[in-house]
Amino acid sequence: MARNREFKPETVVDAALDLFWRKGYNACSMDDVVKKSGVARYGVYQEFKDKDQLYYATLKEYIDNVRSVVIKPFIRDAEDSDYDTLVDHFDLIMQVLEEGVYCGCYAHQAAIERGKDDPKVKQIVEDFFTEAEDVYRKTIQNGMNKDQIRKLPVEELSTYVMGIQRALIAMSKQSRPIAEQKKYVRCALELLKS
Repeated sequence: MARNREFKPETVVDAALDLFWRKGYNACSMDDVVKKSGVARYGVYQEFKDKDQLYYATLKEYIDNVRSVVIKPFIRDAEDSDYDTLVDHFDLIMQVLEEGVYCGCYAHQAAIERGKDDPKVKQIVEDFFTEAEDVYRKTIQNGMNKDQIRKLPVEELSTYVMGIQRALIAMSKQSRPIAEQKKYVRCALELLKS
């Protein structure tokens, strides 16, 4: 008779996400995940097969969470999104960074740490960044239509806004003071205004 699973896969994913984010992929072992999750080794391997499969699951979980908290407000109010929506969006990012639970963005970390060596990680992260940039593009266009944002090529401005996000994540990873990060974001967004 087959043994019933005694855990939820989310327990392992949550534990692994925390470990991979804090320690990095290479410094985290499956033993660390087993210990932190409290799930038996055979259960972890039965569900995820290996460390890479578990890493993909953590990355997808992170992206789903970011979509629901950070990106969905843009999509839900796509017709009304504008410059003020961008300001609110970056205020939310700053709030998360200020809480200091984690340093930076896990997707950015994955792109740097594993993206160039693992095609699946690269694809997951690129799809997520493309989705975010599409949302920025629509918001910028709306802001231009309302004469809130400078009349420059939308593609270039959406790349610029992604650059603000990437710079903010890098500053966070470098443990730059939150006040410095806020000044950077405020100035960078101010440069968008018409």
